[in-house]
Amino acid sequence: MADALGLRIKKLIKSYATFDISEEEKAPDAKRTKTEPFDGLMSYLRDMMVGYENEQVLALLKQMEDAMDTLASHVIEGGDLLNYSNMLNNDGQSFKTEMRAYDPDIRRKRRFDNMILICEQLCNIRFNNVEEEKAVVGFDKEIETLLDQLTATCTKKLQIITITGMAGLGKTTLARTLYNHELIKYKFDFRLWTTVSQVYKKKNLLVGILSSFSDILTDELYEMSEHQLGEKLYRNLKRRKFLVVFDDIWDRRVWDDLKMYFPDDKNGSRVIFTSRDIDVSLHVQSERLAHVLRPCTEVESWGIFLNEAFRMGICPRGLEESGQVIIGKCEGLPLAIVIAAGLVKNNLSVNWWKQIAASLRSFMVNDPRQYIDSLALSYNHLPPHLRPCFLFFGAFPEDYEVPVAKLTWLWIAEGFIHESRSRMLEDVAEDFLMNLIKRSLLMTQRIKSDGQVKTCRIHDLLHDFCLRKAEEEKFLSNNHRYGTLSSMLCFPLELAKSLKEGGLIHIDTYKFLKILDLESIFISLFPFDVLPMVNLRYLAIQAHDGSPHASISNLINLQMLIISSRKNIVVPKTIWNMVNLRHLYIKSGENLMEDGCPSPGALASLQTLSQVSPRSCHDIFSRTPNLRKLGFGGPLISSLGDLEFPNLGALARLQKLKLLNTFPYAESTRSCNPIMFPEKFKKLTLSNTGIDWKEMLTFARLPNLEVLKLKLHACAGERWETGDAEFRKLKVLKLHDLDIKQWVCSSDNFPRLQRLVVHGCLELDSIPKALGKVSTLEVIEVKGCSLYAQRSAVEIQEEQQSEGNYFLKVQTWIFPTHLEGVGMEE
Repeated sequence: MADALGLRIKKLIKSYATFDISEEEKAPDAKRTKTEPFDGLMSYLRDMMVGYENEQVLALLKQMEDAMDTLASHVIEGGDLLNYSNMLNNDGQSFKTEMRAYDPDIRRKRRFDNMILICEQLCNIRFNNVEEEKAVVGFDKEIETLLDQLTATCTKKLQIITITGMAGLGKTTLARTLYNHELIKYKFDFRLWTTVSQVYKKKNLLVGILSSFSDILTDELYEMSEHQLGEKLYRNLKRRKFLVVFDDIWDRRVWDDLKMYFPDDKNGSRVIFTSRDIDVSLHVQSERLAHVLRPCTEVESWGIFLNEAFRMGICPRGLEESGQVIIGKCEGLPLAIVIAAGLVKNNLSVNWWKQIAASLRSFMVNDPRQYIDSLALSYNHLPPHLRPCFLFFGAFPEDYEVPVAKLTWLWIAEGFIHESRSRMLEDVAEDFLMNLIKRSLLMTQRIKSDGQVKTCRIHDLLHDFCLRKAEEEKFLSNNHRYGTLSSMLCFPLELAKSLKEGGLIHIDTYKFLKILDLESIFISLFPFDVLPMVNLRYLAIQAHDGSPHASISNLINLQMLIISSRKNIVVPKTIWNMVNLRHLYIKSGENLMEDGCPSPGALASLQTLSQVSPRSCHDIFSRTPNLRKLGFGGPLISSLGDLEFPNLGALARLQKLKLLNTFPYAESTRSCNPIMFPEKFKKLTLSNTGIDWKEMLTFARLPNLEVLKLKLHACAGERWETGDAEFRKLKVLKLHDLDIKQWVCSSDNFPRLQRLVVHGCLELDSIPKALGKVSTLEVIEVKGCSLYAQRSAVEIQEEQQSEGNYFLKVQTWIFPTHLEGVGMEE
């Protein structure tokens, strides 16, 4: 009934949104026509409240009648016009304010607001605590897609469909909507819904399923064995077209134990699984990829909010601004939206809504019972080794976007990761990260060009859960979170202040500190005072001069050393004594490593070495057999115009190489012999190398190259004609700030290309049409290039769509963005 009242109100608002009484409308008949909808609404309200009349209801009905009379008969009289003229003598701002107050349209909307609020109060009295069935909001596309999959006649065999996503995204709501859909009821002979408990017991589940059959006595079921129960289920489903929903599956063994009891009569039967773990869909071998629920859009979020906060689904205009702020803070999570709506639905004052909008999170977590049980299920189901990795997110500020490389290094430094079957700690950490993502506990924020996760974050409700659980388990009691000086983890504020201002440090206070991240504060020199902190495993600094002191080797447990420096730095030869060092990440400059005589395997753990001059690296690579990421910054062009750097053939594990040349050379340069590169490395970035386009054949010969990034003046010349070159395994090609004008190639040159990114190539006339023929190509991204280049990309997409290829996506932007980061997580 509240929905019907809402429809009446909406129709009335739409009719009178542009209400303006002209001379003709001032006639008696015209006025009567305008008042009829109000009379009908008033009559409807009186009928609705029959049997509920009391002093409060009668007062509300009287207020409603007065409001409608005023609204229906409102005309700007001469006195109003006189007031308008009097306001001309006021200052401009007062005039604007007063004009808004006298604006008939604004005044009508305020009166409609008052009417809506009165109707909401009447609905609350009439229906009290009775919840009417509400329409599902926000799943229109998902419902359409899944209905098609459930009822498709092209596939008759038994199919499994999985719906996954984080807690609170609406998996159960979506499945329930499909289950109760009229088309589903019509198409299937038998429907069955069962919720799978977190602690899975096969017999209990079978009994629960069979008890859904009306002709089976539950008492008899408990006396049967699992095998007898399974046989009975099979016989009851045989020759029937069924839909079975398994809601909230945690254990992959569920389908392994039960699938034999679900006959495949090739009649179009279907099974739906909902789970927070995307691996469940892989394990059950469903015919289709899991349907991963996304966060709601702003429009969908607003629809859910209206549905929950107002019985009529209409928000008074005066509350809209605060309402929009509230849903923005919910980040598209239906669970959060429902909780927020519950906070405001029974108090429709403007001040209360503003208060909630300003401090939503504190209000939401005051009563954690609303969501804590749901989130606790996800946590309790985590294996022990993943729990500290998840709780660690409580150490980050709310809404912080965490770089994945840094996150995994911090996990390792904290001791959360242990080597497994000779696998590198970083590989194990990456598996842990992907496991948390698949379990819908983390959200991927940004993706790298090669498809790997670049940054991730955690929803506010999960962040609050982490803090509560960490406090309960005393997990963060020995750690320190950043205060106002930083957005990251992990040092005490008094230590930061002392290091910045040169104050006295009581080293005993910090002798057990493992992580010291000073990147958020600027200091003048590498901090000598940290060197006695021998338990440090992770040290990051930002300094005017970041050159470490020779006694850096005192930090015998240090695993990660990250340096941002305004000046080129010199890495002391004592670095070779740091046998536990895994990552030496210098963020910029042309940095030297002092000559030394490292013993064999001295830095066997070292995996990252960045921004070092090639002049100081000729004798070290035989001592770093596990190096994976290497970046040279310095002179890379010989006096004869050849690209040159130390031979990397011995680095069998090298995966990523960056070459940044700092030596200007007037002419196009030549590439090097392919044998200079390790055979198995996959990612290459060139910057300022000025290589002639004809020399690109060298890189085409690299057998395992998957990602090639050509940045600012990496290549010289106006025309790139690939000829017979074949980049056999190349998946990602990025052209950034190059002077190229023409690009000629065939689809055979890039047989496995998946992503093409062209940024800031202002002179490029077009994207080669032949690339549209590459069957693996998924994305063409053109940013800050000429309109001709952008149009050519769009034409490629249109041509492919005309041939039935709707998988190729084209993204174009007009304005160039030249200031992109070149950090390790890139």
